[in-house]
Amino acid sequence: MRTIKAALASTALICATPALAQDFGAYGYDTMRDLALNYPGRFTGAPDSGTTFFNAAQYMRDRLSFGGNAVVRQDFTATSRSGATLGPSQNLVVSMPGASDRFIVVGAHFDSAGTSPDLQGVDDNASGAGVLTELAAHMTGLSTDVGLEFVAFGAEEVGLQGAAHYVDTLGGRRDDMAGMINIDSLITGDFMYAHAGTEYLENPALLSLWTRAHAIADELGIDLRSNPGRNPDYPINTGCCSDAAVFEGYGIPILWLEATNWDLGDLDGYTQTDNPVIPGGSTWHDPTEDNWDFLLAALGPERFEQRMRDYARILTRLLVEETGADLVASSQDAALSAAQIADLATRQQADLAALSLRATRDRLGADAPFGQITPSIAVQGLATPDSSATFGRDGGAALMARAGASYQVAPGLSLGGQLAYARTGDDLRSGDDLESTGYQLSLDAAYAMNDDWVIGAVSWGKSDLEGTRDFVLRSGLGATIVERDFDWSTNAYTLGARVQAGRDYALASGVTYGPVVGLDYSRTRIGGFSEGSGDRRAVTYAGQAIESLEVQLGGRVGTDLAVAGRDVTLSAQGTLVHDLAEGAPSRIRVTDSTGNDRRVTLDGQDRNFARIGLSAQTALSDQADAWVTLDSRIGHDAGSQATVGAGLGLRF
Repeated sequence: MRTIKAALASTALICATPALAQDFGAYGYDTMRDLALNYPGRFTGAPDSGTTFFNAAQYMRDRLSFGGNAVVRQDFTATSRSGATLGPSQNLVVSMPGASDRFIVVGAHFDSAGTSPDLQGVDDNASGAGVLTELAAHMTGLSTDVGLEFVAFGAEEVGLQGAAHYVDTLGGRRDDMAGMINIDSLITGDFMYAHAGTEYLENPALLSLWTRAHAIADELGIDLRSNPGRNPDYPINTGCCSDAAVFEGYGIPILWLEATNWDLGDLDGYTQTDNPVIPGGSTWHDPTEDNWDFLLAALGPERFEQRMRDYARILTRLLVEETGADLVASSQDAALSAAQIADLATRQQADLAALSLRATRDRLGADAPFGQITPSIAVQGLATPDSSATFGRDGGAALMARAGASYQVAPGLSLGGQLAYARTGDDLRSGDDLESTGYQLSLDAAYAMNDDWVIGAVSWGKSDLEGTRDFVLRSGLGATIVERDFDWSTNAYTLGARVQAGRDYALASGVTYGPVVGLDYSRTRIGGFSEGSGDRRAVTYAGQAIESLEVQLGGRVGTDLAVAGRDVTLSAQGTLVHDLAEGAPSRIRVTDSTGNDRRVTLDGQDRNFARIGLSAQTALSDQADAWVTLDSRIGHDAGSQATVGAGLGLRF
């Protein structure tokens, strides 16, 4: 199990998105274009050889550092097969640790072949380097279970030396590698391919990256192929001849990404295309053909855009799923939903208790004959105009009704019983639906003697809650990676007991005032439930138990005024509140689709705050009253919960 500190100050919860979200492929396209046009001749050589590799490395460093990513440079010296020094080179590494020590390597080389200062290397491999920078940007800000290391390799074209140096530097961390994804030459080839490493032939479990990549491509409607195995030197579904070869032999899943045509030439993938504009069927290492203007004329601008977009879409989804980023994000989002559910259930039952307790309080001034039973009914509407950053709420509304009866036991003492109903809905910033139908049965008592008074009640309530969780996972570039809707329903049961006592003092001006003390206890149990849609981001919610025991100390003041020929009673009450319990859930447990329990710590508990209430009430007749109210919390970390209400009550 793992604990995630969820900052519930925003409904996003997933990651911060830039002001202008970028579509898939745009960031990588810009990297590819700039690398090819501004840094041709990125060959391995001494700094005075005319190579642009070192300037290109600085550019790649800037592109990989999107969102504040730290880029580590690995320097090494490249040599020829005979051991002669070719010149310095370097890898650029961005590490994004996960909750575990395991990590997936995502790599692409950015050097060019030969020593030509004119070789732009658009296909080989500005294209793969571009996708690499985009993937790092997309994954920026996402929490993961499995970590990621994005590596821009140098010296690939002189024997995969950058990849070899990277693996050598891992030391004991080699045992923590969970997979390797290599991206190389994505533009010229007729078709998009994803291959597996050769070790899968003896261990089919190592086909996992390949299997998931092709499934994602099918889901997205992208034509992604694999080596058909027509050449016995290249077994079916395997790739070759790039940096991923260095990672063979470590018992990890490997995924090779390329664009070529395995049905041409020697059936080995070296003949990339049957496009008649490209002599010989390939552009590798050719300064004339692996060139922006040449390929643009031969293939059209849509090829560049399509390849960068589709590889980015497939691989971003793949990384999100293989690292568990979508499960972490969905669990955090579900924790917010669970907090919203708890908030609505407890507020609804508190609103029902307040409506019933209002009728109890009104009996303090009544002078009913001994033994009289007085039936009553009331309806009230509530609006919640304030927003809550903690719960991602932009307001809400409720419609309530109450029916009950009271019995005058003795002078100043009455007993009552009430049944109340509410339909409540919250407006959530995320677009989620959240509604509840609540019921509450209560027994109460009211006692007044001279200037002293006491009211109390015990209650049992049920809330039937239902809604839709709209889960959206956005990347560091603001692109939507995953968007799913999950329907859910559950029940909450609340036991409550509350007592208030006070003394009223009267002034000659007709104003009454006095102290008020109170205790308010509630315990709400929310049943566990499962979204159960079959989607991997669906979660199962554990049950919640929320307990509150408020100690209240304050006072109230009231007066009667004549307004438009009608008597109106104005009252105000303010209390300082200390909650001896938590009063709100501090931790939510959800179980993801893999069976992993995730405990999400919530913000928003506050045991010390103030509560104020204002009311204006008038008698419409001997049996009918109408009122308006304004209630709010002050100084609570989770917001004011301000409500405006209007109601009508009848006695029979």
